[in-house]
Amino acid sequence: MDKRQTILAATMKLFGQKGFEGTSVREIAAEAEVNPAMISYYFGSKEKLFENLVEQRAAFLKGVFAEVVKNPTLSHIEKLYIMIDSYVDRIFLSPQFHHLLHRELSMERRPQMKDAIAEILLRNFVSVKKMIQDGIESGEFKKVDTELTIASIVGTISYLLSSEVMCRKMLQKNKDFNPYQSRKLKERVGEYLKELMRSHLLIK
Repeated sequence: MDKRQTILAATMKLFGQKGFEGTSVREIAAEAEVNPAMISYYFGSKEKLFENLVEQRAAFLKGVFAEVVKNPTLSHIEKLYIMIDSYVDRIFLSPQFHHLLHRELSMERRPQMKDAIAEILLRNFVSVKKMIQDGIESGEFKKVDTELTIASIVGTISYLLSSEVMCRKMLQKNKDFNPYQSRKLKERVGEYLKELMRSHLLIK
């Protein structure tokens, strides 16, 4: 792993544990075992470091979604299923980072960084929007509000996993239940979203 990737990995760990405000550049440098000046050299600031981290994580899903859209062997609903599975897997893999993202997006501080992060995340939904619109144009899907359909997928996952305590109470689980480490819950969320999209989109 090169120095740049080492810094990003350290940032991911510390931001997830302590949040953006609670993590200093010096702490990131110590975790990555680099000189603080190297962080400035590669990224310029802590804000730009965060943006780069979001960019790196978003790029993975963007690549997956773009490949799925171009696959002629899949039906439109099958493409959406793959998108849902990929998105759910990514959220369950790094719930702390997911919390951090949404916390930053909801705060009034650092509007420039917030706008940059939102733009990076929204790029992924261009492919998802195309999946749905292509399905409508082909006659496989009903005519629906595409943007709110995407918001329904993202919002379901975000609300359920916004708080470990809230998730346990909603699902009526005991205090030993860790939703983020539950394979059954991950599968349940994925299957629910697919069922929701089948009902919402498919012409019977």
